[in-house]
Amino acid sequence: MTSQLQHTVESSTIRPQLSQQLEVVSANCIQCQICVNECQFLQHHGDPKTLADSYNPADEKYLNIPFECSLCELCTAVCPHGVTPPELFLEMRREAFVRGENDRPEHRRLRSYENKGTSKRFSWYALPGNCDTIFFPGCALAGTRSELTLKVFAHLQKTIPTVGIVLDCCTKPSHDLGDEDYFTAMFNEMKNYLLDQGIKTILLACPNCDKVFKKYGTEFAVHTIYEILNRSNFNPPPLLAGATVVLHDPCTARFNPTAQNSVRELLKKQGVEIVPQQHSGKTTFCCGEGGAVNCLKPTRSGNWTEKRIDEAAGTPIVSYCAGCTQILGQQTKTRHILDLIFTNPADEVKVAKTPLTYFKRLQLKKRLQSDLSAATIRERPLQLPRRETSRGKNRRLILVTTAALILLPGLFFWFH
Repeated sequence: MTSQLQHTVESSTIRPQLSQQLEVVSANCIQCQICVNECQFLQHHGDPKTLADSYNPADEKYLNIPFECSLCELCTAVCPHGVTPPELFLEMRREAFVRGENDRPEHRRLRSYENKGTSKRFSWYALPGNCDTIFFPGCALAGTRSELTLKVFAHLQKTIPTVGIVLDCCTKPSHDLGDEDYFTAMFNEMKNYLLDQGIKTILLACPNCDKVFKKYGTEFAVHTIYEILNRSNFNPPPLLAGATVVLHDPCTARFNPTAQNSVRELLKKQGVEIVPQQHSGKTTFCCGEGGAVNCLKPTRSGNWTEKRIDEAAGTPIVSYCAGCTQILGQQTKTRHILDLIFTNPADEVKVAKTPLTYFKRLQLKKRLQSDLSAATIRERPLQLPRRETSRGKNRRLILVTTAALILLPGLFFWFH
């Protein structure tokens, strides 16, 4: 450990998990600059060792820096020494939250999105008798493509007659923003309920949810639906024969070769030619949405989007993440792979946009309530309270003080 890092750690009490990550990155990063050459965040703030050695939680700058990282793990993928900087930056985010410095107005919309997903109004669990497998479509697919979600579920019902469906949020936003206690409590409430109901297998459409369940839901067998579709007797007619596309692997599937290969096989069955990309598979780009950087640094997150589009060079893009598809689709022709294999490519796919996505999710829930016979149903019974941060307290104090300054003169004149 360098003297600078020793000084930082000794002068401020930090969480043991963060202290360990600082030591690991400082000791193992050789400052080869390979990751820096790939990443705008590191180009702006310095290589991982520099960031670890200079970290000082007493300086607000270092509580803000990690929120500019997309947590996409491209740096991990290209590191020749196995260093995992995003694990350090996530611990820095958690440290900021513990210190009460993570109540940022820019993140409110994202937190609200998550709150709706786990709310009684939007959540829905439908488990048939003898159900041990569920389809977990995630928030984005259910909102943008509710009809398609129903088609996928109907296909799963043919191959797994007792499959259930769960409309809920995996609370990855809270996880990535550093609210570890809230994420753990909410995810475990969902996980424990499913375990109590005898659920053994989770089938996921969203790579973000897949990553969360694989890491924190180890009691389950976790698979993407792309793996299930690829190895089942699912052989839709090759309506896209001769088509050429660029396949965008979501950064959350960076280290999931099974999902990557399954998607590629599904496209090949459709007769699609995939144009090779320098950044794909393990070294894929982030679409720009990762780590909620678009909330704080929209220009920087937009640069990631442009990198992917520039590398595609005008070729239509296909992805298997509804979030990536939405972000990239704002600037170039982009389709979700489920659009291609469950609908005729000549037909226009109805993709909802915010705020219509919320209505579509409620509509999807209503359809399931009406059409699906289930032995066990539930809505999320509660949302746990979030810790109030010092920023939140200060903001509330400012609002109260401002209101008092406005109202008091009027009250004074009223009574006099």
